Amino acid sequence: MHRRGVGAGAIAKKKLAEAKYKERGTVIAEDQIAQLAKDFGRRCLAWGTSTMNLACRLLRCAWP
Repeated sequence: MHRRGVGAGAIAKKKLAEAKYKERGTVIAEDQIAQLAKDFGRRCLAWGTSTMNLACRLLRCAWP
């Protein structure tokens, strides 16, 4: 028996599945980027705050 090639329906179904995965991947990537930006903002704020606290303490010690 001779086996037939892939049908048009299977090709369309595969393309639809690929499009859905690509769209979902984009959504997940955007969520991850937003989360990283938020975390980075917090870390920079905390680092800046701790740096300012250190500078203030050093200035207080230097000029009582």
